[in-house]
Amino acid sequence: MKYISYLVLVSTIVTFFSCEIHKNNVNSSISLNGDWQIAETSRPDSVPSSFTSNIQVPSFVDLAKPALAKLNYPNDKTRYFWYHKTFTVNHDNVDLVELELRKVKYEAHIYINGKKAGQQNIAFSSGKFNIKDFLNKSDTPNELLIRIGTKENFTDTLISGADFEKKTFFPGIYDDVNLLLKKAPFIEHLQIVPNIDKNQVEAYVEIGRLEKKDPFNVSYEIIEHVSKQVIAKGKKEFLSDSIQLDIPLENYQLWSPESPFLYELKLTTDTDTKTTRFGMRSFTIDQEKKQFVLNNKPYFLLGTNVPMFRFFEDANRGSKPWDEQWVRKLFTQFKSMNWNSFRFHVGPAPDFWYDLADEMGLLIQDEYAVWYGKGGVNSLDKKITPKQLAIEYEHWMRDRWNHPSIVIWDAQNETVSKITGPALEMVRGLDKSNRPWDNGYSRPMQKTDIIEAHPYLLYPYHLKEAKVPDEGILKKLLGQVRLPSNDPNEQDPSEDGKHYENTVMLNEYCWLWLNRDGSPTTLSDNVYSLLFSEAKTPEARFTVYAQTLAALTEYWRAHKKVAGIHHFAGLTYSRPTEPRGETSDAFKDVESLEFQDAFVKYVKPAFSKVGIMVDIWEKEYQVGQKLELPIYLINDSDSIWKGDVAISIYKEDEKINDLVISSESENYKVKIEKTAIDLPKTNGIYQLRVSLKYNGETITSYRILNIK
Repeated sequence: MKYISYLVLVSTIVTFFSCEIHKNNVNSSISLNGDWQIAETSRPDSVPSSFTSNIQVPSFVDLAKPALAKLNYPNDKTRYFWYHKTFTVNHDNVDLVELELRKVKYEAHIYINGKKAGQQNIAFSSGKFNIKDFLNKSDTPNELLIRIGTKENFTDTLISGADFEKKTFFPGIYDDVNLLLKKAPFIEHLQIVPNIDKNQVEAYVEIGRLEKKDPFNVSYEIIEHVSKQVIAKGKKEFLSDSIQLDIPLENYQLWSPESPFLYELKLTTDTDTKTTRFGMRSFTIDQEKKQFVLNNKPYFLLGTNVPMFRFFEDANRGSKPWDEQWVRKLFTQFKSMNWNSFRFHVGPAPDFWYDLADEMGLLIQDEYAVWYGKGGVNSLDKKITPKQLAIEYEHWMRDRWNHPSIVIWDAQNETVSKITGPALEMVRGLDKSNRPWDNGYSRPMQKTDIIEAHPYLLYPYHLKEAKVPDEGILKKLLGQVRLPSNDPNEQDPSEDGKHYENTVMLNEYCWLWLNRDGSPTTLSDNVYSLLFSEAKTPEARFTVYAQTLAALTEYWRAHKKVAGIHHFAGLTYSRPTEPRGETSDAFKDVESLEFQDAFVKYVKPAFSKVGIMVDIWEKEYQVGQKLELPIYLINDSDSIWKGDVAISIYKEDEKINDLVISSESENYKVKIEKTAIDLPKTNGIYQLRVSLKYNGETITSYRILNIK
């Protein structure tokens, strides 16, 4: 690295951005986010002679201005990007100065004042590096260089975030960069475990000390996050570097998606203060009843998916993933669809997304960036071992485990692997909250874990040899009660042939994706041309998509074979032009974050906590027949529902016939009402609407009636 020392010598003639850092007497965290400089080289050991572009950190390299050459995966093996910033810091009164990189792709090589100070290899979690010995004297400028590469030159023993449906793998410093000033004894790690059964907060704390002989004091306060009212406080003396605080707590408020009440735990040593948010909530699985339990009550997960790294390559992504107001609006839209949860699919978001989920009340199934299909991890990244993957899992868990929003660790997606299971077992015990795990298509490692099911019932119809079923597609798919499919029982069956009896999370289904312009995706082309050829306009296709997705959602909820259901996808890319995308979301555009009108009309009621399904699926009905109507009242709320069920037949906007029945449904139950209605005596296309009132909204199940 001979070029680095040379660059330091001539740095006075190069214009750099600098960051002035104020003096601190005790431990502190100082952000280095903001404007940096960036340049590119073709060799990992040649530092740029000048920096002609600027870039905001966090972001990806495509946002540099002036722009760097466009990425061209998989032809970027000889591309290296150098981030540059200068800063000053007073470090006279601290023992450590750590550079914290929350997330970087791919491989961050850190140089301080011309010397190598560390290397962050893991692409999906944080790293910290003590750089004090590399710093100039206090209040003197320091030069920071961070060199990153591309997916093509990334270390092959690490998870790269492989994804069969991506075309661009953006490198960049895509989460926060901080300086951490520490004076011993300091709080190195903190894991908070709310225990609502014992009315206490358990804090597992790792203390950093230079002298390990003398005892030290740790003071604590529990504070309401919004009001800042202190509701508990105390002090304890310790000698060990690994300590546990059990803090009694009475009269607290539970955290839930319906009431996301947050607290702060403030820990203080003589030299350090660390404040961490948390929520008082529990999340477990009732394996006998095959359901999730939130705060000791049954809780059905209703929601969506966010394939974060696919959205990163969306043409209209820009800087939106780092815009708090935009993400807050996104989550507001999620909740407006009656979603209480979602899965981060094949990789994490920037940290503040999890903070907002905590604040706004969304449960998260957090999935690591592993998707290698039936060939397993060794099919692509051949040198990854369970031990190495366990290290990555540990870093990921440490970054996340104080978030009340995170309730499921997801080791991988749709992969048959002999690596992920052993790796997750190595780290399971680190999580004192004992969250359940999902092991993708691979066998579940414990009975208390979940299995994921992806019953894409329309999948066969995207194949060229597919034929339209004689009885009609809805009758073919939904005319019988099915078990969830496309899960570990099919993909990685047990050696003894026994069925995995784990609780099922259905987090992908349907297979009718449309780009935001209403055009089919590569995976749905043939489905539309074969089954829905009459839908010739974007509006017509969005209506077909929304009606079918709603029917599938109602179906899986009504038959209660799963503990939760996540539609795919709430946010991802839209690629209507070459290279076209495989999936998409249902937004009109990502600027306004407005959902398609048909999506709101049909899909939103299907996700209502109290929902409804009319169990009829015939392709045709007879003129004037008395139609028997099995009506499923789905109550996933914690209280009894009572009210009227309105049944109407419409010809366009004209009501042709109607009736009303009164009913009630117990909480956490499904009730089936049976009634009948006379069909019109004139043939044509009609719409059946079966509705109830819940939470101030009209919840409707729609069916098309083709009467002949």
